[in-house]
Amino acid sequence: MLTDAQVKELWEKAQPFPGWEQWQKNYRDMLLKVRGLSDKELATPENQELLWSSDTLSPLGPGGKATMKGAFSDPEVTAAIINVRHFTWPNDPGDRAEAMKDESERILTLVSPRHTLRRPEARLERLLAAILPSEFHCTFSYQAQLRIADLLLPDGFVHSHVLVRSRLRKVLGNEQGLDEHVRRSVFCWWLHAHYEAIKAGQFDVFPATPTPIGPPKPIALWPFARQFKANAALRLLVETYRHVIDTSLAGTTREDLREELSSLDDYNALSPSTLRSLTARVIGLGFLEERDKLLYPTWDGIELVERDAPDVLVHRMLERVFPIAAILRLVKTQPRTSPEIISYQQQIYPRWTAIMAPTANLTWVKALGLVEHQSDGKYRLSEYGAEWEARLPQELPMLPPEATVSADLLEDVAAEVAQELKSSEPPTRPWPGLPELRQGFQEDPQTQGFVLDDSQLSALHHAWHCHPHKRFVILAGLSGTGKTALVRHYARVYCAALDLDLEKHLEVVAVSPDWKDPTGLLGYYNALHETPTFQVEPTLRLLLSAAQNPSKPYFLLLDEMNLARVEQYFAPFLSSMESGLPIALHGQDSPVNGVPHRLAWPRNLFIAGTVNMDESTFPFSDKVLDRAFTLEFWDVNLRAFFEARKAQRQPAMERTIESFHQALRPVRRHFGYRTAGELLAFVEAAGTEALPEERLRLLDQGIFSKVLPRLRGESSPEMRTALATLKRLCEAESLKRCGEKLSQMEANNPRTGVIRFWS
Repeated sequence: MLTDAQVKELWEKAQPFPGWEQWQKNYRDMLLKVRGLSDKELATPENQELLWSSDTLSPLGPGGKATMKGAFSDPEVTAAIINVRHFTWPNDPGDRAEAMKDESERILTLVSPRHTLRRPEARLERLLAAILPSEFHCTFSYQAQLRIADLLLPDGFVHSHVLVRSRLRKVLGNEQGLDEHVRRSVFCWWLHAHYEAIKAGQFDVFPATPTPIGPPKPIALWPFARQFKANAALRLLVETYRHVIDTSLAGTTREDLREELSSLDDYNALSPSTLRSLTARVIGLGFLEERDKLLYPTWDGIELVERDAPDVLVHRMLERVFPIAAILRLVKTQPRTSPEIISYQQQIYPRWTAIMAPTANLTWVKALGLVEHQSDGKYRLSEYGAEWEARLPQELPMLPPEATVSADLLEDVAAEVAQELKSSEPPTRPWPGLPELRQGFQEDPQTQGFVLDDSQLSALHHAWHCHPHKRFVILAGLSGTGKTALVRHYARVYCAALDLDLEKHLEVVAVSPDWKDPTGLLGYYNALHETPTFQVEPTLRLLLSAAQNPSKPYFLLLDEMNLARVEQYFAPFLSSMESGLPIALHGQDSPVNGVPHRLAWPRNLFIAGTVNMDESTFPFSDKVLDRAFTLEFWDVNLRAFFEARKAQRQPAMERTIESFHQALRPVRRHFGYRTAGELLAFVEAAGTEALPEERLRLLDQGIFSKVLPRLRGESSPEMRTALATLKRLCEAESLKRCGEKLSQMEANNPRTGVIRFWS
């Protein structure tokens, strides 16, 4: 870390940043514009787009202009950004940095994956720099931030815009006006640009530095002879590289690295030669370096581990792996099928007579988000991929032209690939869209009594259709709100639109709390049987059917998904849906009971998991949440539910039930449609001849049995208010038994400090 005196010396030498005058002027004008906008003006889509997309403060790398237009008019996102202006941040720099980090994370969760699959971390930092110019600077690349932290923050401190600006304020004094904020921010870029000279102690002469405003630099590809030919697509793809780098953080020998990896579940099946090749490739791509006979991560390696977007890996793959760049150039001209992409690779590198290497390259290009899968089965260049392709040189390194391959061979290869990858073919009949499903829900007799929130139907549909093969949704929230019913109804209406038998296309699996591995879903190979056999579970049967019929949809519903640890029993699904690689079912060379040893991930499989978050369930890890869209079900429209019931209406009882529901809602102890329906059914069981007194007694007993046990928790002001409201309600409605129980719960409160039904 630089001393205060060194920081002051460099600050004086850097002024007035020759060549950067126009950039500083534009920077200041941007800050003035943002400061002059009212909250109402700042909230307009045009100004939100300006905040998210302007390169005036600093350009960003690929993805800096990725489509996220929906965020510009999203009221939640806009409100969160406006709130940043007015929030009272902590005085302590460390606390302030943490608070701003938490708020940034909250905003990112509102934006991604709702409006973009990639988390726009750098774009958000740049946006905050425009709103909070005293807390942020204009350097957003990860390597640059590491350099600035190395120069200005104590050892062991991770980079923080807030802490960097606080250090400069401590050394140079408080800023006086926007001009000073701009200079402090630009100074951080200057430190990054001259990092090597500063670290070498060369404070006298600094090389000329080009202005940072401008298009990204072209990628200088390695010559063909130096490039790696293909890149093995191990199961976890990007995460594999991150695991290798993580394992090397403190320094490790190659042998210890391989031993550590082989002890992990994800890698213990790999041979020593595969692990050696993996280590060599991570080194060859520039993510590890050897110092004093130990391997350590490079700064690029640290960036790959710490940054959600694998930009640095994309750069290295284009630069050093043949023919990743050529694939992008190919699909830029026109969309291509998988066989066409693989055949093209074999044409430009005829030594690949098998399809393993070309398929691995295509897998990487897909996993890195450089291409998108179209409904017609072809791949086109994604917006992210187009930004990278634009940085490629006009002439790409290629094998010398004397090596050729015949057209007949290419046709044979294309036919072979088409057969192997037939699961990528488009469906023969288009799957229904949201308008068709809406109409189906309206006309389906079985949904007439079902309370459907159109926003929930829309969210479920789009979550299941926004990715070509990763269709995984978690439905969380209040028990009895129709989570399972919604999935069942959706699957039935969807299949009805395609004239499919629902029973053959929907599997509902109740998750067991004792599941520790995938056998409850995928079955297991029974080597102890007299004739070795494979025990097939219903879920595996559904997967096999989906793989055999790729043009038809299949639905898997995991009920109470988090009664067991999802990461344990669902691990093969999580890995395959992310990577697109097959699921391993057994280790035999040939099928057992018709079950193959590997199963290609079905692109037509729709997975939903219903969950309730309480003391009987397990939380989800980021590994699960990263692969799923989470929909929350807490809002309950009892009035619509009562109106939709075909049974005889009971207005007085309905009002009482709704009053209890509203009283419990502020403490999140309200109940769903199931409970409300069972309360009415409990009273209706007495028949129409029952006297009003008897019906009131039954309602009293029903609420006592079904509703009051939900009222539990610490004795907070909100909980005590809810208790008092319920007592008044019981008195007004003559619910004697419920009133007595609530009084007993209130009396026990001072002694136990909690409110609970059971005492």
